[in-house]
Amino acid sequence: MKAKSYAKINLSLDVVGKREDGYHNIKTIMQKISLYDEIEFRKIDRGFNLKSNVSSINNDDNLIYKAWKCMCEYKNRELPIEVTLKKNIPIAAGLAGGSGNGAETLKAINKLYNIGLSIEELREMSLKIGADFPYMLTGGTVLASGIGEKLERLTDFNGVSVLIVNPNYGIFTKSVYQNISIEDNRIDFDKIVESMKYKSAKKLKGLLENKMEKVVFKNHPDIALIKCELENFGATSLMSGSGSTVFGLFDDDIALNKAYLYFFEKYKNCYKAVTVGGEDEI
Repeated sequence: MKAKSYAKINLSLDVVGKREDGYHNIKTIMQKISLYDEIEFRKIDRGFNLKSNVSSINNDDNLIYKAWKCMCEYKNRELPIEVTLKKNIPIAAGLAGGSGNGAETLKAINKLYNIGLSIEELREMSLKIGADFPYMLTGGTVLASGIGEKLERLTDFNGVSVLIVNPNYGIFTKSVYQNISIEDNRIDFDKIVESMKYKSAKKLKGLLENKMEKVVFKNHPDIALIKCELENFGATSLMSGSGSTVFGLFDDDIALNKAYLYFFEKYKNCYKAVTVGGEDEI
């Protein structure tokens, strides 16, 4: 069984407060993009085997393995599987690449072993693995709240051109949360959602905001510079998630291509993409 595992971007992200359990409540608009990892699943006689083009994730400390363990525990038996992963999405980049891989693993095992869980049941199960899982299981254009588990479907934002720029290193989400200060002012999501209906980068200029940027930009001024340079090319730009990736939305493909040529000279992890629903993953 083959699957695409799409990346996501955050079209604004607000950190609303810290919970007693140590997690943070957030509010964010999540959107999948056409950059994806390629995964193949097949049943084997025993155990779990992961093969990847990135050696650092060929072990048990990754979300594919954790998703497999979660399904085995649910069925109270081993569900032998081999996973072959071609990793295209940068790691620890704010694009939920790992969560997407784990989400596809849940769906694949559910189908391969005819377990019969609904998407809603998979979403509930997945929360113990990671907060991005509920969204990554379903995709679309979504307003997420809580720790990311409360999802409100929005009018789709598909077909908008995106340039992805990653500075060739990752940032751990936990360290960003540990250093963030909760601000009193809230992001105006109603205005953003209303403007998204036009599917225009220009209409979103000055509206998108990520409350994690302040923490990340303080320690990584090069990421702030990427955002500034994308805007100089005419993009509506924002850091995705907790970084390190910055994206630019473009209405003009000529401007996008100019930006791509500029950034590709500096960063190998630079990709042209488009916003998608993600319904064709598996």
